[in-house]
Amino acid sequence: MGAYIVADSSVFILGKELPGEVITVPSVVRELKDIRSRMRFQISDIRVESPSGRSLARVRMAAEETGDLRALSATDLEILAKALELGAAVATDDYALQNLAAHLDLKIEPVAQPGIRRSRVRKQRCYACKNAYEGDSCPVCGTPPRSGKAARKG
Repeated sequence: MGAYIVADSSVFILGKELPGEVITVPSVVRELKDIRSRMRFQISDIRVESPSGRSLARVRMAAEETGDLRALSATDLEILAKALELGAAVATDDYALQNLAAHLDLKIEPVAQPGIRRSRVRKQRCYACKNAYEGDSCPVCGTPPRSGKAARKG
């Protein structure tokens, strides 16, 4: 038996062949909308498994530590939790997912883009007092982070 690789939807969208036993989570299958990626998934010999609640909790805690929680979807967290359970590599081009995988000491298999060079801890900058912080609100002035990108007027 070869090494396990937990696949992100980009593997099926781009049609990347991966070495080893490929596994994914049910939410990745639901993300596959176009006929080509769905067909690539259907003709492949890929297991679909959900991660345990314990693994999801551990991944969520790690994502809070690195500041990646806001950048990761529920599907991303499930992919990492399954990889953590199996000690598997993660196949993805998502840099936030790669960052957390590196933080969790998981091997990363880039799909089409180069992988990250080093892991980082993300910090937010308060738009009111300009303090750099981690977490849900600025510890200096209590201002919550802005959600989404501000629209430019012009």
